[in-house]
Amino acid sequence: MKNQITLTLVCLLSYAVSGQEMAIETKSVAIENVISYVIENIDRSSQGDSLSIKNITFLVQSSPNGLSIEDKVILKQTFKLVSKRLSENDHVSIIAYSGINGVSLKKTSPKELKKIMYALENFKSSIKELHIDGIELAYAYAKENFEEDAINTVVMIRNPNAVNAINTQNSVVPKKRNNTILITAIALLPEIISVIKD
Repeated sequence: MKNQITLTLVCLLSYAVSGQEMAIETKSVAIENVISYVIENIDRSSQGDSLSIKNITFLVQSSPNGLSIEDKVILKQTFKLVSKRLSENDHVSIIAYSGINGVSLKKTSPKELKKIMYALENFKSSIKELHIDGIELAYAYAKENFEEDAINTVVMIRNPNAVNAINTQNSVVPKKRNNTILITAIALLPEIISVIKD
């Protein structure tokens, strides 16, 4: 009987702990589809409805130089729409990943549109502290700023333009320092190939 009571208490305790775990939803969208994503997934909030409070961390893929002009235009239009669809009780944050990793906009009301537009326009300079991994940072940030009575979401905005910019930057061929080394390597190439074949 004592073992059954202990087992029941352990089960109840583990159920209570698992119920208190932080539930953070994850969504992923390409930058060219982000406006339609907002239209389809972010409903207009009612001022008094506590169940519809949203706490959204936007995780934006960027190049080492920040956002391109085209990306800024898309994101500015997106956040203008977000500002119209969310209430003052909701919160948004913007974090960069890939080329730059850091917090561009700390948790703020979506109604503070000037602050959001400034963070997007000055994306790279808005990041005060650089991190190694932006994705890991976003989830740590979302957990740190978790709101019990809100729908907590991380929206990852994938950006192929940023990936192309990173690949282009990494594929720059270094200048030749010494032609002698290159000529020697070319001259030895047939001998190296014959050794490999044998």
